[in-house]
Amino acid sequence: MKKLTNAICRRLGISDPRYIEIESKMRVLPEEAKDVHDYLLERKKIKHVKRVTFFDQFLDTPGLELLRRGVSLRLRYKGDGTKVYLQYKGPGFHRQGLLYRSEFSSGRLDHLVREESHHDIIHFKEASIRGILRGVDPEMSSAMRRHLGTSVIARISRSPILCSYQKDKFRVDLGPAFLEPSLDRLFAFHINAKGPHALSTLWEYENEIKTESENLDAKLEFLPELVRFNRALSKKFALKIERLDKYHRCASCFLSWD
Repeated sequence: MKKLTNAICRRLGISDPRYIEIESKMRVLPEEAKDVHDYLLERKKIKHVKRVTFFDQFLDTPGLELLRRGVSLRLRYKGDGTKVYLQYKGPGFHRQGLLYRSEFSSGRLDHLVREESHHDIIHFKEASIRGILRGVDPEMSSAMRRHLGTSVIARISRSPILCSYQKDKFRVDLGPAFLEPSLDRLFAFHINAKGPHALSTLWEYENEIKTESENLDAKLEFLPELVRFNRALSKKFALKIERLDKYHRCASCFLSWD
């Protein structure tokens, strides 16, 4: 198992397996969304945890270099909008319908100046991404430098995609690990200086292996349970495997890239 863990870390360009995320993503037809929700809600072994609402501001360079490299960087606003976090997801790979990637989150950014805008394109006034990274987990800033390089990080200055979404979280206990299926409704906006905001509404199902200690061995051990759970759900509903993360799926509605 240690060799497999090391191999995954090398492929993802990180040093600590605690930051490895393994999840499945599937598109949900709008007309089936309620039925999928009711199915998850009514199953005895599936516990509904909560419904939460997030607002994400996806950050990029003017040339969309993060989008092109398959990574995402976002400011996440929780609660009443005053709880702000920086989250980064590195480039990943797919295996047997599952997405493996690195995932990092900062602590709460109370000092962040949120926006200065003339055309609803976000600019940073008193805080740069490089400045913010000096105060976050060293693993996060190191991963970003390895994946992107300092010159790309220095060019991050805009927010082409805003996304608000409602997430219904569920939980399936597996002993030392648990599944966290969720049903998300996304409201994606494209920020365009030449016109009004474009809007697209999407539905998505996610499922992820989690452990209390973020132990990768336990996650890998219970991957068959994740696959079986998704297979049973797919037999009842017309779910299609989604290979794009939220940033790239939302951007695909509005933008084109190589």
